[in-house]
Amino acid sequence: MRAVVTWTDHAPQHGGVKSVCYDIAFRPDGSQLIAAVGSRVLMYDAANGDLLHSLQGHKDSVYCVAYSRDGKRFASGGADKTIIIWTHKAEGILKYSHSDSVQCLAYNPVTQQLASGTATDFGIWSPEQKSVSKHKAHSKVLCAAWTADGQHLALGMYSGHISICNKSGTQQLTIERSAPVWTLQWNTTQHKTSDALAVGCWDGTLSIYDLAGKQVGNDKELGFDPCCVTYHDAMYLCVGGSDKKVLLYSRDGVKLMTMCETGDWIWTVRSRPKHDYVVVGCNDGSISMLQLIFSTVHGLYQEHYAFREAMTDVVIQNLIEDEKVRIRCRDYIKKIAVYQERVAVQLSNSIVVYEKSREGCGSKSQYRACARIDRLLECNLLVLTADHVTLCQETKLQLLTLSGCKEREWLLESTIKYIKVCGGPRGGEGLLIGMKNGLIVKVWINSNYPSKLYKHTSGIRCLDISSSHNCLAIVDECANVLVYNLQTKEVNFEDKLASSVAWNTQMESMLCYSGSGMLNIKTANFPVHRQKLQGYVVGFQGSKVFCLHHLSMQTIEVPLSTSMWHYIESSDYVSAYQVACLGVTEADWHTLALSSLQGQAWDVARKGFIRVQNVCYLDLLNWLQQGHGSHFNKSTLTALVLAYEGKFKEAANTYVEEGQVEKAMEMYSDLRMFEEAKALARTTSGRDVNDTSSDREANVQEIIQRQAEWTEKTNDPKTAADMYLIASQPEKALALLAEHGPVSKLIEVARRLKKTKVEELTLCATLMRRGGQYAHALETYTKLGDFRSILSLHVELHQWEEAFSLKMLHPELEDNVTLQYAQCLIHQDRFDHARIAFTHAGRLDLSEHLLKQLIQNAVKERRFKDAAKLCQTWALEILEEVAEASRNNLPREEEKRRYKEYCEHKENADLYYAYSFIDQSISEPFRTTMPEILFNIARFLLPRCTKQTPQGISLVNILVTLAEHSRDLGCYKVARHAYGRLQCLQVPDSWVDKLEVATLAVRAKAGGGCEEAAHMSIDIPMCYSCSSPLPLVSQSSDDTCSVCLQPFFRSFLTFDHIPLLEFTLDDGITHEQAMELITSHHSSKNPTTHSKRGNELSNHGSSDHRAGVNILGLRNFLGQKLLCSSSSSEPGLPRVNQDMLTNFIPWQVLVLICPAQYEKPRYFHVVDPTLALCRCSSCHHFFEQEEWDLVTLEQPSCPFCGTPVSASGESTTIHTPSSSRTWSLLEHTDMRTLPLLCLPPPVVVGRTYQQNSSLTLVAGGGPNHHHHHHHHHLPPQQSSARIPDLPKLQPEVEAVVGAESLSSNHPKREHDISVAG
Repeated sequence: MRAVVTWTDHAPQHGGVKSVCYDIAFRPDGSQLIAAVGSRVLMYDAANGDLLHSLQGHKDSVYCVAYSRDGKRFASGGADKTIIIWTHKAEGILKYSHSDSVQCLAYNPVTQQLASGTATDFGIWSPEQKSVSKHKAHSKVLCAAWTADGQHLALGMYSGHISICNKSGTQQLTIERSAPVWTLQWNTTQHKTSDALAVGCWDGTLSIYDLAGKQVGNDKELGFDPCCVTYHDAMYLCVGGSDKKVLLYSRDGVKLMTMCETGDWIWTVRSRPKHDYVVVGCNDGSISMLQLIFSTVHGLYQEHYAFREAMTDVVIQNLIEDEKVRIRCRDYIKKIAVYQERVAVQLSNSIVVYEKSREGCGSKSQYRACARIDRLLECNLLVLTADHVTLCQETKLQLLTLSGCKEREWLLESTIKYIKVCGGPRGGEGLLIGMKNGLIVKVWINSNYPSKLYKHTSGIRCLDISSSHNCLAIVDECANVLVYNLQTKEVNFEDKLASSVAWNTQMESMLCYSGSGMLNIKTANFPVHRQKLQGYVVGFQGSKVFCLHHLSMQTIEVPLSTSMWHYIESSDYVSAYQVACLGVTEADWHTLALSSLQGQAWDVARKGFIRVQNVCYLDLLNWLQQGHGSHFNKSTLTALVLAYEGKFKEAANTYVEEGQVEKAMEMYSDLRMFEEAKALARTTSGRDVNDTSSDREANVQEIIQRQAEWTEKTNDPKTAADMYLIASQPEKALALLAEHGPVSKLIEVARRLKKTKVEELTLCATLMRRGGQYAHALETYTKLGDFRSILSLHVELHQWEEAFSLKMLHPELEDNVTLQYAQCLIHQDRFDHARIAFTHAGRLDLSEHLLKQLIQNAVKERRFKDAAKLCQTWALEILEEVAEASRNNLPREEEKRRYKEYCEHKENADLYYAYSFIDQSISEPFRTTMPEILFNIARFLLPRCTKQTPQGISLVNILVTLAEHSRDLGCYKVARHAYGRLQCLQVPDSWVDKLEVATLAVRAKAGGGCEEAAHMSIDIPMCYSCSSPLPLVSQSSDDTCSVCLQPFFRSFLTFDHIPLLEFTLDDGITHEQAMELITSHHSSKNPTTHSKRGNELSNHGSSDHRAGVNILGLRNFLGQKLLCSSSSSEPGLPRVNQDMLTNFIPWQVLVLICPAQYEKPRYFHVVDPTLALCRCSSCHHFFEQEEWDLVTLEQPSCPFCGTPVSASGESTTIHTPSSSRTWSLLEHTDMRTLPLLCLPPPVVVGRTYQQNSSLTLVAGGGPNHHHHHHHHHLPPQQSSARIPDLPKLQPEVEAVVGAESLSSNHPKREHDISVAG
């Protein structure tokens, strides 16, 4: 790098002010510069130094100037304390002043703000403002500079402080130096930002800081006081000052060189924008423009290229792979040499050799220093070999080892102009040397004597040797290029206007040279091929040319098509193939392959066709090389090539001319050009006078036959079938369509076939059916009369009406349509209809299997109410089957087994229904069931689920529910029992801590007895037979009294006990007799008498109660007879005789008859006549009437089985008789004629007998029971039913109210159970 002065000017003295150039500023486009010289502002043309304007406006010396970034204005300031704003046309537009002389000016590059510094303050002025914003400075401001983004302003103070302010002038941070800061400058990055601040202080140092105020590196000792620093091209620093020199530093502060020397102090140095120029202003008033000329320092070895960047870095580039590696030397780089994987770098005082690191295979390449020569060595050229460094010093060569020891020295007869390593063994490499006198020698570094190769007439500028070392390529100083054959000692080629030359490293006979903006490629003895190219050729490898242009190396891909064509024209296909391998287009490869094929160069042709991936020509080559082409004459081979080139008509004509019509037909057949083949057959057949029309038609049919066969072989069954149909061979067409399709073609074939072709027609219909052509398949089946297939088709299409109609017309068909219909219903989720279909098909096992699967799915999905309904349905179906078996006198063992299954499913239905409320209370966030109900449900489930728990029911959930609600209701003993049982079970992890806390809490409650009863919020249940208290938690799975074994019954809404007492008949009393006896006593009385009798009974019961008798109403009515069972009676059930039956009130007796005849009729007595009860006719569960009405108002259906009220005949209620009409119905009813019902069991009552309904009796009179009118919030149900008519119930409601009013005058006792008396 060197600096050249382009122009200089000395400003004269004006007005008695010394002409000192204090500051210079460039216009942003670099076209003009302004200089502060004396008391004037001078404007120059930056290109030639012409003075454009000499501006007068200041009265004293001008110290500083600055140009705005938009180039429209500039400012000047000086010792007269004023600042003048000028336009770029040298017109003053604004002037403002400070209280002291203006020392520095700086324009914001973004906002156009102007910063000015004085001895006491600094100001910021904006064109949009009318006034200057001034800020106090604690020391004299000597210099100022903005960052490239305009966000920060740096101020250099005389006190040694550097103040970093924002764009409004507010100080952000301070940097302290030990001497006055005379100059500073921000750099500009590629992203138009600043990250480094160069600072020059008058203690002779140069330092660099980042934007945060942190110093980068150490201070650089200058040895003089710097007056100005400026960045050039963001990569270099120019420094000038008291030593009268301009020094060039790297951006990191590494000293590179001295640019120029002057006769006085240098006050300012500025870089010209967008140009490699700097301007220097001196104390003597001189202004000089310097051009910076950067020389290229680089080295090349094959594709490895190394060059200098930023004067201190080496970049190693692989020109083939375009990989770059940077080496930061941090010193001024003078020379670079490359050899294989090593790079030698000559620095200011040393030579360092770097080697490519082989560590980290697969990672990015790195270079590390492997040798170093620490001494100053001067040379013109530097050459690197494997173990040596060669220094070229004019006419002398010195060979040094990598440690710096001199091994050998050569003294040549002329100045060395060009030197290059030309291969050789390690330690014995050869150097090709061209000298100024035209002599070319080769020096082996292990030999003392150079070898003379050639003596040219003029000096050597560039030279290269071929890869076989047989030819030299030389460019002399007269721009002539020549090729000299070292074997024949002859010049093979000469040309002019060349600047550089290079042999192709991969092909001996090819070289290239550049000059006059052209690239010239010379191959063998063929003419030179020229194309445009700017730059100097320095390497040629394959089809890639390495070109040095404008200090940068480029890799250019050069097509070698012309050279290949030259070889093809000379029939040298092997050399043409070698050129093609270096780099040609796909079209060139195809041309080479075709030319080689025509020239019968089979190997080259094969390689060419493989390269272009032309399989057709490869097949042709294989066929020809197998000997088939040995008998081909030139015309036949021409026709073959024409066919493969796509010129089929010309190929056919050539075949016909040669008399090979068959080959032309074969060609057309291969190409499926059957119409051309037919036309050719007709044309060639007509040439013979003996051929008739039938012969020509036969030829055409033969072509069609061949066409079909060939099409079949080429896997085109559709076209082949068409051909067979045209050739009147439908059987072959059907065989193809049966295997390959398409189905649409089968329609045509099926319509052509006759009915006698049963096998073919059946296959057609099957294929149509498989392809979705159902209408045509039906047509074909109808044509065959195959009704079984027609039925199967209807079933497949789910056309059930047609399928059942066909089945009725043809009962001989064995297909079970009903079963398939049931399966279809299952897929449609119509399970009820599917079970009906299974039943009609006689497959009860499948129906039950489906029902079982539905139950399992409902349990898995936690739909326990649905599971309960399904279990109930299954139980009723089994019961109906048992009743049918009983009527048909089937084996008793099977009846017992099925009845046992009925009981199991009935029990499971009750359990799933009850458990659904517990599961809902646990799994859902909001509880809809009252605690008392959940408490009763848990008591109901616990004894039944202890030994054997049905699938899906969790005993843990039951115990948790029982424990929680018994604790809330004050039943702490039950809660402790439940928590104790939970200790033995596995509970969820999230419940463990909560259960342990609850267990400890409930243990601290009352211990039991009266103390616990005081905390209980519920009544203790009592037996309605013996008045014994019932345990809250029983170990027995049956709801029976532990004292009298009398069963008790629950409402299936609240699961509370209801006042029903079951009894049995004495021996010898039949059911019919019992029914007559129950109604006989009252049938002889008129309704009025009975009404009185009812009142008397009520009064009698009341008198007993008033007398304090602690005996149940039933005892008062029947005495000890009902409670004292005979020795032969069933355990727990009292037996009644004829006298007792005669005294029963009919509307207080409920009779249930089991249709299966395994159980005797069951008789119930309503103990509390004031509590209305009802019973569902479908599921036969008891409910309290008030609860029933509340639920059916929300959803008119049974809450258990979901049977609508309208469907079940409205659950009938037993009320107190309120009119003579009721008794007249009873008196005219013959109880012996009542039928036995199957589903549901019939009910015999005192007021009526109704099929498919259950009736509940409400007896008038008697004291109120503690269960009366308990109001419970019931869960919503999902079924629907009809709401009973209110007008029919109105008289009965009145009767109930009357009955209650009769007993309202009597006091109640806690835990007394009222029965009819």
